[in-house]
Amino acid sequence: MTAAVPAAGTPARVPGTRRVAGFTLLFFVGMWLSKTVHPLYFERHGHLVAFGLSYTAMALAGTLSVFVGRLADRWGPRPVMALGSVLYAAGMALRVFHDSPVLAVVSGVVGGIGASSVFIALRTWTLHNADESQRPGVISRREFMNQAGMAVGTGAAGALVAVIGSGDRGYVGVLLLAAAFVLATVAFIPPSKPHVRPDAGKDPADRPRLRDVVTQHRGLALGVVGLGLLMGFYVSLLSPYLPLLLADRGVPLAWVGVVLAVASVVRLTAAAVAGRYLRARSPLAVFLLSEACCAATTLVLAVSVGPWIAAAALALRGAFLLGATVSQELLQLNAFPAALAGVFFGLTQSAFLAGDSLGGALGGLLYHQLGSSTTVLIATGLTAANAVLVPLFYRRLHAASIPAPRKEVERVAS
Repeated sequence: MTAAVPAAGTPARVPGTRRVAGFTLLFFVGMWLSKTVHPLYFERHGHLVAFGLSYTAMALAGTLSVFVGRLADRWGPRPVMALGSVLYAAGMALRVFHDSPVLAVVSGVVGGIGASSVFIALRTWTLHNADESQRPGVISRREFMNQAGMAVGTGAAGALVAVIGSGDRGYVGVLLLAAAFVLATVAFIPPSKPHVRPDAGKDPADRPRLRDVVTQHRGLALGVVGLGLLMGFYVSLLSPYLPLLLADRGVPLAWVGVVLAVASVVRLTAAAVAGRYLRARSPLAVFLLSEACCAATTLVLAVSVGPWIAAAALALRGAFLLGATVSQELLQLNAFPAALAGVFFGLTQSAFLAGDSLGGALGGLLYHQLGSSTTVLIATGLTAANAVLVPLFYRRLHAASIPAPRKEVERVAS
């Protein structure tokens, strides 16, 4: 029997893609099972302060992603993926101890480092194992499994608590089951091609320090940090408050959850078709269009509109946000040096989480002082700025990477 030949114009499947899909699905089912039950379990015992400490510790630990990325460049994506899964599962298992603030902080730190490791490893795996034509399909499938895992995890959490048992037994059972799902991802770690290490064969004393690496690529580092901070800030001004926004726009309380579920389905559908769509289009153009549409739909949420127009805008925003997310990762994969991709994905993630923490801290104050409409208008302006700044940044990077003779040929040809 001969191997199937891809249709003309269709890139060959990347070995290990199905394992990545299985890994991602299990990981996000476990994550959202735990995310859903964690606050309910702590609130049941009157320990929401400990929950807040755990959440904050996890976010702060995530800002150390740049150091995790350095490990991914040295070791390759597979060991970091395995380590991240084990650490995140351990952090989730520690959530069963609701009465210890110290353990809550330890849980957050261990889980935050584990989750950061997995996210960076998945991205560096894509860079080292898929070429430019294959990456849209790999990333869109991964995003599809991300959304599917979120839907399954949040949808099944409450029912599983009831099935496992009454009282604490159900909550503890689901938290441990979630940790088991994440730990099971180790069996789905995909094979990987050898990656290029910038310090291979060098004496440890001669290996470039992280500061030297960042200094050598200062423009790229400053750009990804600035854009990561901006995106994290405006995302955290909106995402935690979406139920509040819908209620303020007149959506009946009983329908708020339904609207959010529909938005998830729309984003899931967008993830299913994103790979084919992006293969034939410029990621830069797709990002500009998607992020501009995100700004437009956010503007609809900011003005006084009917409840169902707001609901439709929110659902559409989910699809555009998916397009912006996938196309931005493609831009990063094309721009980051292959041997140092982990460092720059880590910088991006650290900056995003720092912006997310800042936005989360100021968001409540802005909503209280300025009201929801003005706060969402601020988020709209920041989204529109991001829609312009990201393409400008990556166009400039691309122009700087073209040798001078080639630039002259391109200028004459145009």
